[in-house]
Amino acid sequence: MNRSVPILFLYLAMAWLCAPALYAQLHCGNVELTPNTPVQALFSFDEFRDYQGGLILSNVATLRINIEDLVVPDPQCSWSLSVLVDNNPSSGTPAAEWEELSPYGIGASNNPTLDILEMRVRNNCQTSPLNGTFMNFSNHGDILDIIQASLPITPAGSCNTNVNGVGSYLTNPGEYTFNLDLRITPGFQYDPGIYMITLRFNLEENP
Repeated sequence: MNRSVPILFLYLAMAWLCAPALYAQLHCGNVELTPNTPVQALFSFDEFRDYQGGLILSNVATLRINIEDLVVPDPQCSWSLSVLVDNNPSSGTPAAEWEELSPYGIGASNNPTLDILEMRVRNNCQTSPLNGTFMNFSNHGDILDIIQASLPITPAGSCNTNVNGVGSYLTNPGEYTFNLDLRITPGFQYDPGIYMITLRFNLEENP
């Protein structure tokens, strides 16, 4: 007996935002996030086992952070890193769903919900409190703090949680490099088609 598998494509764009593009630094000389160009990822579900067991994309992106002092170092130089989910609500997308780009056939209008996407960040020093744990989003605009804002300063070299002082992926890669993994387990309740969301990563100096 032949069974056809509905094809579901889930497309992610990842954008990187950095504070220097928005305003001048107050306490740090340079706040830089690499890569600084968008990264794209595509999940293609065309096997029953993938719908039920999910798909994982490991090392889909690597965030490299460089934080430099002012010419005259300021002991208050610190930073935060977060990620926001964007489903383009201006197109009419409901807050909890993926943006529909192209439906396949006539379904019951059951578009994928944002919470089927899980994101994991990790590095060798486990700098983020979220390190190694898959986290998800519920609605457009939800934010996950990878390194929370306005924490006490933890200097580079300690290889500890919440390192947020001056430092670089070049000299302290275990603290200033973050690898990203993505996992999606859609099940069979959603309509086949092509859907999209954007993850916006934001690195900025703490005021």
